[in-house]
Amino acid sequence: ALELATAEGVYNGEGKVIYNPDRVATVYRRTEDTDFMRVTVGIPGTRQQSNVGEAYERLNSDLDPLAATSSIKSYGLTGSAFTRNEGLKATTSSLQKSIPIAAGVALIVLVFAMRSFRFAVVTVIPIGLVVIWLYGIMHVFGFDLNFVTATIGAVSIGVGIDYSIHMTERYREEMNRSILPVDAARKAARGTGMALIASAGSSIGGFVVMGFAPMPLFSSYGILTATMIALALTASILVLPALLTLVTRVNPVEKPVTESEASFD
Repeated sequence: ALELATAEGVYNGEGKVIYNPDRVATVYRRTEDTDFMRVTVGIPGTRQQSNVGEAYERLNSDLDPLAATSSIKSYGLTGSAFTRNEGLKATTSSLQKSIPIAAGVALIVLVFAMRSFRFAVVTVIPIGLVVIWLYGIMHVFGFDLNFVTATIGAVSIGVGIDYSIHMTERYREEMNRSILPVDAARKAARGTGMALIASAGSSIGGFVVMGFAPMPLFSSYGILTATMIALALTASILVLPALLTLVTRVNPVEKPVTESEASFD
């Protein structure tokens, strides 16, 4: 019967062909000593990665009894949803390794550029907070990881480090005027902080528009990127100035002037 099906197809009770030989070949193939068969199973909701992982585990458990069947040499699961899921796992794993490496490289570059280990460290700290906050928000609101959203953490390092560098350098410029650290942080927030708000606002607006895209993949990317920029702005304006004042050493020989006494040019 199998040889007839592969040669002429499958007929119904009325003598009509319901599976032609080409279609039969997609599910069954035979060589001299081995038969190959494919069983197709439909899985609903594969857009949600959690559903794909759960389906993979359940189907694998259903296939376990085949291991004890001597007539079956090998078996396995495949399909676009499963290959996509494995690719996502590999991407996520590589990003988990690359994000700390990127942060470390940024720290080394900042140490040489700023010529200060203390200021370099506090400049990088807010970036780590942004990554933690962002993935925490993704978990709370049920955003699934995919090939697009998995890269958000790496993008946040590139965006957030720019904001932090601008704020740190403006703070150091103000400190060169021998004013109090708190006053230097305030002036940096008023000057550079307002510029960062304007820059971040335009970027957030652009990505919010992407959030209305009909494709969920791009919609979630737009929403998360806008959220990431907002978090990077918040960390650079609120968290970073506080850290800068903590690590700043005031020379006791020179009396720092207050903000009202300092020049505003």
